[in-house]
Amino acid sequence: MNKDEALVELCKSMLQDSEVTEQDGWVKIVLVGEVGDGHAGMRGYSYNSESKCLLVAPDAHRLEKLKQLHAVMKAENPSGRGWLKCMIRISSTGDVGADFEYNDPERWSHTPENYKERIAEYAAMPV
Repeated sequence: MNKDEALVELCKSMLQDSEVTEQDGWVKIVLVGEVGDGHAGMRGYSYNSESKCLLVAPDAHRLEKLKQLHAVMKAENPSGRGWLKCMIRISSTGDVGADFEYNDPERWSHTPENYKERIAEYAAMPV
């Protein structure tokens, strides 16, 4: 399996998760994932056409696909280095966007001070 195939598998798994797609009329889902020593997590937002957002998090068993993407990309990286965080964007029309952070562990982090800015930032992002 290569990186593109692993990414497609992750996105398919997220779209099958009722927690991620529970908002009626969603048009975009933005998920931030982390994989580290002994842990993995993913959370984000679902947006409808009015940019109303709903906090979402996939079921824990779906994180295997996130770990798989991380492992594949780490193996394909000439340095053998894995990313710290990823941002996956999925549109209701089937478009997908992905960004990977290798250096800044705080990128896309949410705090009580910045969460409103993050919600607006993600709403404005293209898929």
